[in-house]
Amino acid sequence: MKFKLFRRSWWIAAVALALVLTFGAQTALASTGTFDVSVYHGINGRSLGLSKDLPVKITIQKDGAPLAVIDNFTFKSRINTQLPAGEYLITVESPEAGPLPSMTVGPVMIPEGVEVRLHARLGAGGVPMIMVKVK
Repeated sequence: MKFKLFRRSWWIAAVALALVLTFGAQTALASTGTFDVSVYHGINGRSLGLSKDLPVKITIQKDGAPLAVIDNFTFKSRINTQLPAGEYLITVESPEAGPLPSMTVGPVMIPEGVEVRLHARLGAGGVPMIMVKVK
């Protein structure tokens, strides 16, 4: 079963950008040049008529250049790491569903010292989205 991606994908990116810019002004006590990031895949593919694991490929670009590709990131997977501050663009695609524009984050400047949490989940109408929280 295919699912429709609604026009709301633009506001998801706008909300993510606003959150990062609003909370990004906070400074860290110690200057490390990095920020903490955690990524969680919380979408059971069966909700979309796909495989339960719903494997995805996450592509991370920093300052316009490829930084990392995470292949086969599946339902309930989690990553916690630190990345250097900079401008990021994160895209997600699925071998089963194709590109997922509603799950694109950025381009957005992420400063050092913040904590960014990215949680993939289903939004309104069953549209896959990434909830972004910045502390």
